Amino acid sequence: VSAVPVEAFRLTQADPMRGMPPHSHLFFELMLITRGTGLLTLDGAQHRASPGDVFVIPPGTPHDTRQLGTAEGWGLLFLADGAEEDAMPGLAMLEDIPVGLVFDVFRRRGAASFPIRLTRTALADVLDLFTRIEAELISRRQGYALAVRAHVQVMMVLIGRDLLDAADATIVPDRQARGRALLTRVFQDIDHHFHADATLGAAGARLGLTPAYLTTRLRQLTGQTYGEWVIERRMMAARQRLGASAQSIALIAHGLGYNDPESFIRRFRDHHGMTPAQWRSGTTAEPERARRRVPKARIPAA
Repeated sequence: VSAVPVEAFRLTQADPMRGMPPHSHLFFELMLITRGTGLLTLDGAQHRASPGDVFVIPPGTPHDTRQLGTAEGWGLLFLADGAEEDAMPGLAMLEDIPVGLVFDVFRRRGAASFPIRLTRTALADVLDLFTRIEAELISRRQGYALAVRAHVQVMMVLIGRDLLDAADATIVPDRQARGRALLTRVFQDIDHHFHADATLGAAGARLGLTPAYLTTRLRQLTGQTYGEWVIERRMMAARQRLGASAQSIALIAHGLGYNDPESFIRRFRDHHGMTPAQWRSGTTAEPERARRRVPKARIPAA
């Protein structure tokens, strides 16, 4: 089985999957519409597909893409906890998903039977993650599978937070305290401050929350603390800069908010099992673009 945890593909009008009759998969499929319009049938219900819409299609959910019309965008296939081993040959399990409400949405396999409309900011963020995932799968640099897994987990948070309210209401009845708004604010804060003033105390002051509440609530929602998500964001930026620029390790470390290069190198090695220099220089024997396979499908009886 390959170490690649996901497959990403461009959803074009020429995609042969669009001509398939109603079918279901043994894995998750995310479908993002970026332009054009059409219709997508999920579990017998027809939905309009427009730019900014994301469809989360859990395993076993019948769907029909034959009426997508001019709609185009991106698709993502991945396995989550509890999937059958032969669900998709060559596609490894997306392991080590944090425990938290936003990820439990995916574990329950009941993610959505309706499109999620992303805000302009969220759409830009998700598009950026798709392009990063595609770039990692094309280059197949040393450690690319770990990078892909990290990008997918962030994408799950960005998309899954819009599905939180119903599940979260049973734990936190106060609507103002529900997860979607908090996650939006927290991840915006991390994006703006991961390279400076990224302490829990500083974040709590900016967000108007006590450090204890911020830690407890964020762990409840995502399985990780503010500090752990800051590290994830720094490592994401580090991987991008190591692969896309000739900056020295010292300059990259400083730009990420580390006081000295050694601290950055230790953190990177702990996170990836290799040094930043090893990550930068490592490649595999097959850097060519991975072809999208036609996955196994279950065709419901007519």
